[in-house]
Amino acid sequence: MLALSVDFKSNRRMNLPVYHHIHFKSDSAEEVLHKLSPDLNVKNPVVIHLEALDRDQQRECVGLIENFFYSGNISFDFPYPVYVISELEASVTGMTLLKAQEELPKFFFQKEGRMNVKETHLALKNRLLHLELKNIDPALLKTEVKAYAETHRKIFEMESEANFYRHILTTLKGKKRG
Repeated sequence: MLALSVDFKSNRRMNLPVYHHIHFKSDSAEEVLHKLSPDLNVKNPVVIHLEALDRDQQRECVGLIENFFYSGNISFDFPYPVYVISELEASVTGMTLLKAQEELPKFFFQKEGRMNVKETHLALKNRLLHLELKNIDPALLKTEVKAYAETHRKIFEMESEANFYRHILTTLKGKKRG
């Protein structure tokens, strides 16, 4: 318990996860591999900027980036997402492609001020969960998340249908009395 309190106090100035930006100036495999690492999205969400490249270079670069993640059995969705800013269509890759930086989720933008004690504690807990996520097979995790989402989608559809029937029943009961 003492070690945890020491760690907690030393992490009081812990940084919140904010976007880490990577800019590519060419589509060379050397530059791509030099700027990517297996721990790229463990601590922060990542934004890869390809705006400086033409369409063919962007397509080549996206292929190299995606291949890096697949060949290393690394997820570009977990623990933090990797976003690619490019003019390419989303159908080109399984990664999240955006047209402009303004389309990035606002949640990870830099916030002013220090974290309070509760936020610091949650950030520490979050860091431990991310380390645990790092050791999970991304393909298996993605399959489990899809199955979980599909189950909840079915629950939502069934509940919507039940609400529809309740509404019809209530309406019919109301007209029967009148």
